[in-house]
Amino acid sequence: MVFTNVVNNISVNAWVRVTEAARNFKSNEKGVTAVEYAIVIAGVAGIVAVIFGKNGTVQNLLTDIFSSIQSNVTKNLPTSS
Repeated sequence: MVFTNVVNNISVNAWVRVTEAARNFKSNEKGVTAVEYAIVIAGVAGIVAVIFGKNGTVQNLLTDIFSSIQSNVTKNLPTSS
């Protein structure tokens, strides 16, 4: 009977500690915030790499604009006779 009470007390104490640890872990948001910031930074870095990287959107846009300007200027220059 005494052994059973000791085992029950140990089991109950362990259960209480595990549930309290799980509850505290769930309510601790410091690590979650850091992970969220890391995900946002990775997303922004990916978008910036696509937009401004080699053959990115901005480079292609500027290349197209300046090519159009160059062809229009060349086409409209007076030819020497």
